[in-house]
Amino acid sequence: MRTIAHFVGTILALVLMSACARSSATQPTSTATNIPPTVAVSTPTPDIGAELARQEAIWQRHNIRNYRYQLMVGCFCPMNATMPITVEVRDGAVVSLTDANGAPVALNDPGNGFFMQYTTIPGIYAALATAEFRAADTLTVTYDSTYGFPSEMSADFIEMAVDDELYLSVSAFTPLQ
Repeated sequence: MRTIAHFVGTILALVLMSACARSSATQPTSTATNIPPTVAVSTPTPDIGAELARQEAIWQRHNIRNYRYQLMVGCFCPMNATMPITVEVRDGAVVSLTDANGAPVALNDPGNGFFMQYTTIPGIYAALATAEFRAADTLTVTYDSTYGFPSEMSADFIEMAVDDELYLSVSAFTPLQ
């Protein structure tokens, strides 16, 4: 009986995560600047490579090395309760992580290994450029209309699998002095 309840609970959690990812994927992105929100560019598979390079060039032209943002990683993984994580980057390196409850997250905790690759904007670009993401059955990326960083990403690596989806969101982006 407990196994059936666990299975049903897992299925319900996946359905809710999928619904959340879909509902938030339609929301316009904005930055924490005084620039009014504009429509972001969204690119579905297979044109991801060219658009990724174009948007990364926009990011690089801004030459932002100090910034803060909220990172949301949605997946079939254990750290969802601590999301979103507030990430602060100075001189291109992560200097602090704070969970949704305001508690510091250890930068060297091995349990954080999965999401650490997404804790800098160049890290997100690098992840999206990997063969794993390019081979996804479905990959949609929405870019910030001002800075060009990936503000939302949804990947379904194997369309018929139920526990391989990944959703990333970068929000409340603020360049720092």
